[in-house]
Order: sequence, then C-alpha cells, then structure tokens
Amino acid sequence: MKKVLFFNGDNILLDYLHTHPSPHFEPVVFKESLNHIPLSLLEEYKDIEALSIFVHSESLSTERLDYFKNLKIIATRSTGFNHIDLKYCKKRNISVVNVPRYGESTVAEFAFGMLLNLTRHIIQGRNGMAHNHVDIPSYMGFDLMGKTLGVVGTGSIGQHMIQIAKGFQMNVVAFDLYPKKELKDLYVKTLDELYKKSDIISLHVPSTKENYHLLDEKAFKKMKKGVIIINTARGDLIDTQALYGALKTDQVGGAGLDVLENEDFLIHDDIETSNLFKDKDFLLDSALNLKLLQFKNVIATPHIAFNSIDAVNRINQTTCENMVAFFEGSPQNLVSK
Repeated sequence: MKKVLFFNGDNILLDYLHTHPSPHFEPVVFKESLNHIPLSLLEEYKDIEALSIFVHSESLSTERLDYFKNLKIIATRSTGFNHIDLKYCKKRNISVVNVPRYGESTVAEFAFGMLLNLTRHIIQGRNGMAHNHVDIPSYMGFDLMGKTLGVVGTGSIGQHMIQIAKGFQMNVVAFDLYPKKELKDLYVKTLDELYKKSDIISLHVPSTKENYHLLDEKAFKKMKKGVIIINTARGDLIDTQALYGALKTDQVGGAGLDVLENEDFLIHDDIETSNLFKDKDFLLDSALNLKLLQFKNVIATPHIAFNSIDAVNRINQTTCENMVAFFEGSPQNLVSK
C-alpha cells in the first residue's frame, strides 16, 4: 500500500484518519510544515507520490518538493491554493487538488460575528468588565437593520453572507464577474457603485493577479465615510498601507480581518526571521500589521474563519476522497493538472 504524507497535521486529522482508514493508502502525519521538517525524517519517504498540506502552510519551498522525485499530486486541505507554485507543478507534471467547498456557512458566520463585534463593541465591553474599567459611552454602536452590506464575490460563502444579512433586515448589494441568475436583483454594474452604496463591505473572492489590492487607496476614497471592512478571504485583496491610512483618517470606521497581507510573521512561530529582510514589502506589511492590531476598531484573527469542527471534518473527508480518486486514476477537484 502506498504512503501519503500529511504535513501540518493535528489531533483532529489524526482522529479522522484513524476512524476512516482507507484501503488505498497509508497516511503518515507530521505536525510540522514541509518547509521546516528535517530532511533526515523524510529519507524513507523520498519516493512517495502524494502529499497533503494545510492552508496555514507558508508558500511551499520548491527546493523541498525537488526532494520527492516521484511526486505526482499535492492535495491542499483548503480552497485557496496561492501557497503552491502552480508553474513549478506544471513543469514537473504534478497535479494539485483542493477542497472547493467545505465551509460556506462556517466562514460566513465568522464574518458576521466579526461584523457584530465591530458594530456593537462586544469585545471591548467584555474586556472592560474583566479589567474593572467599564466605559459605557465608548461602547456605543449602531444597528445593522436598514444598513447596506456590499458583498464582493457571490460564490457559496458570499451567498451565505447574503442570507444572514437578510435575516438582520439589511439591504444588500453585490458584485461578481460571474453573476448568478438567482441573485440578479442584488447586483450593481461596477465595484465603484458598490463602494458608494455600502455601509459595510465584505470580501469573498479568491487571491488572483486581477484581485491583488482590490481595496487600495483609490477604492477607499470612493467609499462612505466610516465604512466597515470585513475580509475573511485572502490578505492581499487589501493594500495594507492604504488600509492603515484610511483607518487613521476615519475614512474606514472599522475592519474585521481574519487574513492579513504577508501574515506569516504573525501566524507562524517557526518562520525564519532572516526572511524578513529579503523582501521590503514583507517587512513593511509585517510592521503595519502590528500597527493595525493597536486600533480599537480593528479585529484581527489568525486565519481561523474556517475553523469549526464540522468544516474541518469536511476538509479531511474531501482530502481523503481526493487521494482515493487519484490512486484510482480519476483525479478530482483539480486546480492544476
């Protein structure tokens, strides 16, 4: 039976693999990321054909992947795959598969939780009680009923966000390059129109070359004064420097950020500090991310919107199914062939 290496494993993954054994492959789980595990521990597995990584993996080192000469498939336990060099994989004829759907409601619920905390200052109120320093006037918020939510990206997560917003009796406008017929009454023709109309803007689009810095200085200037920004998608959708400036001038009234541009420094304990000085943008974004955390009207979390037990088990299930399909000769959920 062929072995599959799982990196960034945790107890939930171990439990799932133990209770759902596969007749097609034998899993080998490492808690570390592939980039940081000693090669001496991988010696006996250098001929493997399949490995799996997690969304929290920093960008995969192509030098590490070169170690596996027979590698044929990389299964990411995530929807996003911008941490994998697809050009490299294409050159080596390595298939890349993902988990296209697992947390539609999970991520949308988290995004709305961030929004409620920003508009009603729940975290500040709790901290005030805990530290015996209650300042009720500073906890003044505003109702969501009647406000306009702008949803950028109406895939499965964006659609759940819309459903929740309607439950709060909010007005909704949306923008998507590939509109859904069932949502035709919600779409605006341009992003600029969405910016102008929205009291809150929530991002639900992938990280692509076209979406890079979707919200930049020009975009923020087109928005309502005091707009609330929610991002549970990808950090590079927002220009960090522009967001910092917009928060300082109160053009942006608050931000809920489960993802940050160049977030590795804050999220990963094992990141090589020497890397900080190789990329000026990485260094600047890392510094500005720390400054963002100091704003009272910013909630930043470590890329955990997906992190419910239900969603994680769906991720593990689909990943194993992806592996089985590969070994049976019919790969599924391909993002790169």
